[in-house]
Amino acid sequence: MKHHHSAEFKESIVQKITTPGGPSIMQMSVKTGVHHASIRNWVKSYANTSGMKKSNEWTPKKLQAIAHTITMNEKQLGEFLRSNGLHSSDLEQWKQDFYSSQQSPGRPRLDPELVTLRAEKKELSSDLKRKDKALAEMAARIILIKKSQLLFGVNEEDE
Repeated sequence: MKHHHSAEFKESIVQKITTPGGPSIMQMSVKTGVHHASIRNWVKSYANTSGMKKSNEWTPKKLQAIAHTITMNEKQLGEFLRSNGLHSSDLEQWKQDFYSSQQSPGRPRLDPELVTLRAEKKELSSDLKRKDKALAEMAARIILIKKSQLLFGVNEEDE
C-alpha cells in the first residue's frame, strides 16, 4: 500500500537527517516506518532545492557560501547548512576545490637539488664525451706513429 506523505513531512525528515550528528537514513526509516529507499530519494530531491546543486561549476552562491561560513561556529554552520539544504561534506569539497584552483597554473616547480644534479650530470656527460674524443685521437696518433716506424724505420734522432 502506497502512502502519500506531505511535502512538509518529507522536508522535516530530510532536515533531521542532514543535521550534523543527526540520525542515519536507516535509523529514520525504522523510527518513522518509511522505507529507506523513499527517504534516500527525498534527501536527493529536497537537499538540492536551494539552487546550489552539486556540480563542478562555480556559481556566486557557492562562493558566497564559502565566504559566509568561514567565521561561523559549529552551531551557526549547522543552521546555515539546514536552511540551504546542504551537507557539510559539500561545503568542504567546495572549499577544497576553490583553494586548489587558486594555485598558480603551469608545471609545478622542480626540487632545486634535482635541478642541480641534472646540470652536473649534463656537464659531466659532455666532459666525458670530450675526453673520449681526445683519447680516440691520441690512440689514432699512436697507431700512425707505429705504422710509420715500421714503414720507414726508426730514426735515432727522432726519439
